[in-house]
Amino acid sequence: MRTNIHKANCLLNTKFANIHIIATAFNNRIMTYRLNVTQEDEYLGLEAFLSDHQTNIVELITMSLNKHNCIKVNFELFAYFMLPTLEEKQLKSFNTKYNIIYKNTDLNELLTKVMNALNEKLTEFQHCQSGWTFVSMSHLEININKYSPMRGGSYIDLPPAIKHSRSCINIKNEDDCCFLWSIVAGLYPAKNNVCRTSSYPHYSSVLNIEGMSFPPTMNDIKQFEKNNPNMSVNIYGLQNNIVTGPLYASKHKREHHFNLLYIENNTVGHYCLIKDLIRLVRRQVTHYKGKVYLCDACLQFFSSETRYKSHNCSKILSILPEKKSILKFKHFERQQKINFIIYADFECMLIDCNESNSLNTRKLKTHQPSCFAYYICCAHNNELNKYVSYRGTDCAEVFVKYLIRDAKRIHRILSNKKSMTPLTTEQEMNYQNSNTCHICKQLLLNDKVRDHDHITSEYRGAAHSHCNLMYRVCSFIPVVFHNLSGYDSHLFIQELAKYEGTINIIPKTKEKYLSITKVIKTEKYNHPIQIKFIDSFQFLSSSLDALSDSLSENDFLNLSREFSDKRKFDLMRKKGVYPYDYIDSWSKFDETQLPSKYHFYNSLCKKHITDEEYLHAQTVWNVFNVKSLGEYTDLYIKCDVLLLCDIFEKFRETSLHYYKLDPAYYVTSPSLSWDAMLLYTDTELELISDLQMYELLEKGIRGGLAQCSRRHAEANNKYLPHFNESEPSSYLIYLDCNNLYGYAMMKKLPISEFKFLTLEEISNFDVITISDDNDYGYILEVDLIYPNYLHNKHKDLPFAVEKLVPPYGKSAKLIANLYDKHHYVIHYVHLKECLKNGLILKKIHCILSFRQECFLKNYIDLNTRLRQNSKTVFEKDFFKLLNNAIFGKTIENKRKQADVKLVTKWRDTTNKTNKHLDAEKLLAKPNLKSVSIFSDNFIAVELYHEKVVLDRPIYIGFTVLEYSKQHLYQFHYDFIKKKYGNNAKLCYTDTDSLLYLIYTTDFYQDMHDDLTKFDTSNFAVNNPYHIPQTNAKVPGLWKHEMGDDLIIEFVGLRAKLYFINSLKTQIKKAKGVSKSITNNLKLDDYSNVLLTDKALRCKMNMIKSIKHVLYSQQVDKQVLDRNDDKIQVLQDQIHTLPWGHCDSMFLDYSSDT
Repeated sequence: MRTNIHKANCLLNTKFANIHIIATAFNNRIMTYRLNVTQEDEYLGLEAFLSDHQTNIVELITMSLNKHNCIKVNFELFAYFMLPTLEEKQLKSFNTKYNIIYKNTDLNELLTKVMNALNEKLTEFQHCQSGWTFVSMSHLEININKYSPMRGGSYIDLPPAIKHSRSCINIKNEDDCCFLWSIVAGLYPAKNNVCRTSSYPHYSSVLNIEGMSFPPTMNDIKQFEKNNPNMSVNIYGLQNNIVTGPLYASKHKREHHFNLLYIENNTVGHYCLIKDLIRLVRRQVTHYKGKVYLCDACLQFFSSETRYKSHNCSKILSILPEKKSILKFKHFERQQKINFIIYADFECMLIDCNESNSLNTRKLKTHQPSCFAYYICCAHNNELNKYVSYRGTDCAEVFVKYLIRDAKRIHRILSNKKSMTPLTTEQEMNYQNSNTCHICKQLLLNDKVRDHDHITSEYRGAAHSHCNLMYRVCSFIPVVFHNLSGYDSHLFIQELAKYEGTINIIPKTKEKYLSITKVIKTEKYNHPIQIKFIDSFQFLSSSLDALSDSLSENDFLNLSREFSDKRKFDLMRKKGVYPYDYIDSWSKFDETQLPSKYHFYNSLCKKHITDEEYLHAQTVWNVFNVKSLGEYTDLYIKCDVLLLCDIFEKFRETSLHYYKLDPAYYVTSPSLSWDAMLLYTDTELELISDLQMYELLEKGIRGGLAQCSRRHAEANNKYLPHFNESEPSSYLIYLDCNNLYGYAMMKKLPISEFKFLTLEEISNFDVITISDDNDYGYILEVDLIYPNYLHNKHKDLPFAVEKLVPPYGKSAKLIANLYDKHHYVIHYVHLKECLKNGLILKKIHCILSFRQECFLKNYIDLNTRLRQNSKTVFEKDFFKLLNNAIFGKTIENKRKQADVKLVTKWRDTTNKTNKHLDAEKLLAKPNLKSVSIFSDNFIAVELYHEKVVLDRPIYIGFTVLEYSKQHLYQFHYDFIKKKYGNNAKLCYTDTDSLLYLIYTTDFYQDMHDDLTKFDTSNFAVNNPYHIPQTNAKVPGLWKHEMGDDLIIEFVGLRAKLYFINSLKTQIKKAKGVSKSITNNLKLDDYSNVLLTDKALRCKMNMIKSIKHVLYSQQVDKQVLDRNDDKIQVLQDQIHTLPWGHCDSMFLDYSSDT
């Protein structure tokens, strides 16, 4: 049966030879067309290409206009570019913003604007991306969406909060002309009965409305401004009672300027006159009582005209917390263990496709789901545990069907709330004597109640009434996949979309989601069923094989229930092997013998299984009396699901035991660790409520520095087998700081009382006199001078790194340079380090002060102590994870979070609240960014942010980064350089590690003399250097990364791209390159690239999702090259100078933060 796309293309091709439909949704209301480039016009420039095809494009758009009346259109151009220095040719794409097109739109003029916009992007790309030059066109995609413009019509009542603010006039019109009545109300203010139309002259007598339709669209508003040249209009929207926008902004404010508020109740829209914009939005962005200045583009307030005029307008509403808002632990319900959790997995057949989808990329195989399995795990009754599996062509469909069936069963159990079992005498006495709430641990007063478990009916303790109400049964059922985001979600999400109910996501991109929640309404119960898919890999980022190896035998509780036979249990404890590439058809499942070892080859990682692994597979086949490869598959997936279950159940058990929190409530390890810290420390953090403060901190956040300062070095010392006594003795030393961020988090961090110092206080401020552990800390914005006489001394590691666009480069990178600093945001402890080493403080622009405490120290100490005392690998890794993860939450950037909605309906007539917008409404929004079509009734809509809530304590992340850099500089200059002077050459640094070439007789004797600086726990007990084992895992100390191994040679091409060759091992780094490729790289590969400037290319296999279809792809990728624009490379290709060095040709350069 022919698809809708095929039928439409048959009709289309009769008219447009080179245009065809590649995707369509919602009965052709959303369509993507592709204009193919012919051989004749392949090498034309953009202008000539669009000119040749302009008639066809205009006809195509006109055809869509005739069908839909109004449409939104954007264009995406695909073209090939060459990077001559690397012999790299790649396909790049450039898109335009969506344009609203009406029947009276001049399409030729529109295409001219499109061509100019794309030309500008092409030019900018070639200018900004270091050498890419245009080669040829590939194709043009045209995305055409039906547009249902918002229209203002009859009267709608205002929300109470806005009504009470008296900031708007809401005309009670009975026609479709609320827009015009609002304008008239602004032109002729009434003293009485301001909401009645009778209080104003009729709009037809004072306004020119020629060519307008009613209710008016945005296009009609443009026509209105054209008709009335002394009038201009801005229109603002309302989202969850928050004023957003402007949805429409006039290009020029005219003599009579009007601000209107657009509100709607599902299907009807309405305009109101905003008579006082400041009063309308003040309640949501500031509680400052004095005179304020408002930016009507980003809706931000400023206390002074200077700040207003100098602010960097993002045209996005930034919402900050109220003054003195406190962040503390509030999720007490997450201390309960979730009663039901489901663990799931899919397996796929790999079907050959072998098609080229771009110049350097070839699709090799399509991943078709062949089977699934899931295990329902109940916390309070093992009899309710259940294993479900299925193998078949429709397994994705069946998975969703079975899962929803079982979710309904679980929902019925959870909805059957039991009354509390009568208390025993002992329990009643406990209740009567309790004076603290067992939930929040706060004092009980008059609101004391008996709390009980509604599932088991057991009494839990005395609690506050409000705590008892919040301590309810979890509202969702977690479904756990290992690598949900990267793999399994793509296999079932299209089937999930077919079922009635919304899909809510936490997106990373339009196709990758941290979590997916399916909401299914039920007739019998008030609360809907929520199935929440989470990714265990976001907590435990290792393979199931490695994770299962870290568990003890007693930890496999669910596996042992399913496999009670000891021999079978022992076999299932180890993750098996599977012939992924071999199974490429359904007939393979009928085979009655285990495939040969050769057929277990994995093309993705380019690796054969070991003899031991194949023997294990044979043993499993025989012991379990497996009859077919299908049965082996069923057993394999069952093993995987049960291993995942026991691994994550152990993770939950450990978290609940030590931190009283169930990880199943969370989506990532940073969110879990953050709540664990707040609960354990009982900390209260004041949130920033001033936009200038928040933007100052954002400006100062700079991640870890990675750079290669010396690109080649060889060691020569008495411990090496080929020591040349006639040459100076030298050592290559690779040092890594133990838990650098954890060490920084143990120091005093901002917590409250944020304020800017006055000019008088700044003039009296002396940063050198303030101790590091002062009760009050400071963040400064300064100008610094980097004197020329320091340049040679600091050339290995300059102070005050900054994001800037280097000479020869066009994109901003974090670079250590010797330029003077302007408006540099820095923590006072870091600034003291800079000044101590000779930088000169030229000017202080502002100082933010705050109270600081070591509030994270107890939490970091706890995890460090627990890790040191752990008896299992699993627990050691767990406590390390929690310390490492917490930093991610302190640096969270909400401005960069994607706003993506998954939509399954064009128009949702059942939705009365507008909480979940349908496709029609989302496509009508002015902040529409892009649309991806997955199927006829399933799309993703990406939106530009209308507003961003800035409620994160980023001052912690900023300070941790500053302390970390200060600690690294202190070690480098106060210890290494002080001890060795110019005999220590820094070759490489990356955030918390330093690799040196040190000229000394015996580095290990030097190390022995300063053991308080080092963690030597990774040296062998009887090592040849007589280094004792000491200071194991002490945060902030420096560990010799190689232990008692000796580095022979280092080759570094740039940051994240280097080779370390030692006596016992090799360390190879190539960012963005798969392990299967990196493992095969040799020292000579790096050396040849460094010396010859000939880049190395390899064919790399990877899995990629395209519109939620998984493919194995082969990418012809450049893996090694010597280009490094973060530093000035000298002629010998080994030595370097930092940008800004006095011997450099680039002495003056401006940063781009």
